[in-house]
Amino acid sequence: MLHSIPSDFLIAPFWVGWRRALAYVLCIIVIFLLGGLRTATDAELAFASLAMLPVLVMAWIGGKWAGITMAFLAAVMWSVADIYTAREFSAHWIPWLNGLIRFLNYGFVVVLVLQVRLQYAREHEHATRDALTGLLNRRSFVAAAGSEVDRATRYGSHFTVIFLDLDNFKGLNDTMGHAIGDAALQATARALVGATRTTDIVARMGGDEFAVIFPEIDFDAADLAAHKLFDAVNRALAQYPPVGVSVGVAWFDVPNGPLSAMLKTADDLMYAVKADGKNKLLTQRYCSSKHANAR
Repeated sequence: MLHSIPSDFLIAPFWVGWRRALAYVLCIIVIFLLGGLRTATDAELAFASLAMLPVLVMAWIGGKWAGITMAFLAAVMWSVADIYTAREFSAHWIPWLNGLIRFLNYGFVVVLVLQVRLQYAREHEHATRDALTGLLNRRSFVAAAGSEVDRATRYGSHFTVIFLDLDNFKGLNDTMGHAIGDAALQATARALVGATRTTDIVARMGGDEFAVIFPEIDFDAADLAAHKLFDAVNRALAQYPPVGVSVGVAWFDVPNGPLSAMLKTADDLMYAVKADGKNKLLTQRYCSSKHANAR
């Protein structure tokens, strides 16, 4: 696999930046308010048991150390509140022992939340990634590329769609077996990732077909980057003869229609390469003036 799940995987991009910091502050405030309520009611009402909620929240959005920190604050709050109430204990250390027990309970909850969170991340990864190559699958590619189309349309920025198809791949599978074919696909994926920017979108569309999106790149830069990508894939496939790659590159000065139409444009260019002898690259410019220039 090209991608793995980070141990501190964030479930939702919403919980980043100032939103995450705000969640921290609000959870701490809740802890102190619950401690104040417990003290004010002389510990007759178990408001402090609600401290489990900020512990759950912070473990989910902040990870292990955020959850443990909140568990520690909640346990200390409960012990301090018990000390400052009118309750009597047979020994002065009992409130702190109770706090330790509660900290262990909260910690166990943090562990459970982290396991659920990790499982959620794995399911998310499996749903969005191609199992063999680790690239985005078709559904995730369409979603990510669709967002880029919307952004490029809004700001009037350039948009490049690249469609790649391996040549003679069936012959490799038939003669060398599917394990070698899978290795060729994985080598192609690694080459694509290595030859693209982190802002580019790379996907396996199915079978031996791949697609790449270059957002916000002018025509000459897109053409140069596409040739570098073409060369990188061919180098990776050199150990899997007779496999090569045919590439269609459609550059738009601004998005021209829906994503599906632009994908078909790049796909048609790729098939034109196939018809012209395979293992080549064809780049074509599509401008809003309807003027096109093939290279």
